[in-house]
Amino acid sequence: MLAREVQLENSKFNDKEIKDIIELLKIVLGRVDRNGYIRILNTGTYKNIYKDYKVSDMLNAKKLNKILNSGEFELVNLFYSVNTYKTKSMATEDNIFQIVNILLDVDYKKSMYGKLNSKQFIDMLEHDIFGQVVPTPSATIFTGNNVHVIYKLKYSVNATDKAKILAKRVQKHLTAELKEFNADRSSNLTTLTRFIHTHNSKNMGKVSVKTYKNISYELRELQEWLPSLPSWYQKWKENKKNKKENNKGKVTRFHTEYSLLITRVKDLEKLQELRNFRCYGYREIMCFLYRNFVIQVECDSKVAEERMLEFNSKFQRPLKENRIESKTRIVERHTYRYRNDTIITLLDIIKDEQKELDTVISKEEKGRRNNERTKEVNKTKRRNSKGLTKREQQKQDKLKQLMKLIDREHTNKEIADIMGLKIRQVQYLKKEL
Repeated sequence: MLAREVQLENSKFNDKEIKDIIELLKIVLGRVDRNGYIRILNTGTYKNIYKDYKVSDMLNAKKLNKILNSGEFELVNLFYSVNTYKTKSMATEDNIFQIVNILLDVDYKKSMYGKLNSKQFIDMLEHDIFGQVVPTPSATIFTGNNVHVIYKLKYSVNATDKAKILAKRVQKHLTAELKEFNADRSSNLTTLTRFIHTHNSKNMGKVSVKTYKNISYELRELQEWLPSLPSWYQKWKENKKNKKENNKGKVTRFHTEYSLLITRVKDLEKLQELRNFRCYGYREIMCFLYRNFVIQVECDSKVAEERMLEFNSKFQRPLKENRIESKTRIVERHTYRYRNDTIITLLDIIKDEQKELDTVISKEEKGRRNNERTKEVNKTKRRNSKGLTKREQQKQDKLKQLMKLIDREHTNKEIADIMGLKIRQVQYLKKEL
């Protein structure tokens, strides 16, 4: 059955399905700051739709019913984020507000266990893997084709850099433990899962869930499943600290180059969003650049390929996966460095777009930002601790002096003589008061 046919047969969630979704969301999003945003993604039959909603709206049955049954979403390939975002701007790790769940994507259909149905596979995990090789999860979601394993954090963690690094370490280690089941090796806190009672367009399989009651973890409890650090680590860390000053130039340079690559990846994602995910005529070169920069950041060709394909899938009309994979594969043999001017020329990035980007900017845009920064610094320097210029502060001092003299019932002429002003100036200051 085609995806469109399923959508026509099941165009809306019924009351029981909404209730089931709410119950699952209360498990997955429990004890989270309700001011954060959840992203809903629908890679439907005709176009991709991105919408962001407050957690409070997602946990309200009436509001969720209105959101999901608005007619805007199809019940095929309908996803939501398992972690929350600060704003509606972008679904990137920099915009993550709180880490709420750690999700493992287990693509077991491509492993030696691919002939098992979802129940058989999950039963096997429960019997041989959960609680032994990896912790018992809070829920397993059958995506219609494969399985998502979800670990709910007992207390949502603010997404500081240290928290994100630790959460990604946990995610990467647990997926490595499940490598025989072809678990996704990339560590990504922006991964989405599917709404239950929807369909997967790959085979029209229906999404379902199995929850494990009262199972949640503190992040440090999951950290205990990580392998212990080697004996040499502490000594190496101390030596590194001692040598930091001597190697300052080298470290700074490496950090700058690494940060530049990360920022260029983010700029490509931002450019894709600025162009409303159309980018016709530029999709192939954008995918090539994206894969080229990611492979230099991750040092892992498989991760670079997967992230590039994910990037491609966000276009309103994605390129065929096998075609774009082969067209960009050359970066596995040789990576490329590009000047900003080259990238701007290749992608025809206009001035208004450059204003929204972090690093892919022309010399003119860089100069404009430096001028603005200089003006802001000079403006700050001209003001005192109260935020007033010298002239504004003098005026405030005169007004205070005037108030005291008025309280003592001095005439305008007496006030003018005391303050060294003209009578007209005293009258003006009284109007200010």
